[in-house]
Amino acid sequence: MSSPGRRLIAVDGLDGSGKSVLADRLVAALGQAGTGAVLLRVDDFRRPIDWARAGGAEADIYYEDYYDLGLLQQGAQAFLEGAPGLDLPLFDSRSERHQGRRAIAFTDAAVAVVEGVFAQRVAAVRQAAVVYIETSRDEARRRILARDTARGRTVADVSHRIDARYFPAQDRYLRECDPVARAAALVVHERLGAPALLRADPARLGADVTAALRRALGSFAPPGPVG
Repeated sequence: MSSPGRRLIAVDGLDGSGKSVLADRLVAALGQAGTGAVLLRVDDFRRPIDWARAGGAEADIYYEDYYDLGLLQQGAQAFLEGAPGLDLPLFDSRSERHQGRRAIAFTDAAVAVVEGVFAQRVAAVRQAAVVYIETSRDEARRRILARDTARGRTVADVSHRIDARYFPAQDRYLRECDPVARAAALVVHERLGAPALLRADPARLGADVTAALRRALGSFAPPGPVG
């Protein structure tokens, strides 16, 4: 059962496509227009992985175990059913462990924006309107390398993650979920800081989200970091 007026909108796409920035700006644009929104990031629903002991292909481990999509489903469903908020384990990327808890308040939010890779593997998101961002692999690689080396990782480490985890897992996601075909809006973001809305279905997105999406896309200059 859903709470009247509460909806999910997802921002999906390849790592490096600009999901994080667009989701932030979409939430801000909705708020400025009087529609309260809360952000649920897939990256906040992490599981600790011991890569040295996990065994199997890294792409499969990344796809199947890296994110706690079951917990994200619970959180999304709780939002739709009118819950006041969500309490979840806080993942520390430095120690690769859960440390403490984090509370996300749903107060006054009519829209929850779910942002991250593999979003349409979550049952509640599959029923929602999805904004998918397309970026070529070459451009995504360039952005991921720039982003993650700036965070202190080596080029070799980041390149390994791209080739062993990110891109093969995304290929599997494209095969299994066909997120582009399912999307209510398709954004092309090949030139950093200049995303373009290729198509949108206002009947699925809602007039308020469609207008907020256009404003969010128009706010992308100057370029910012990507997600």
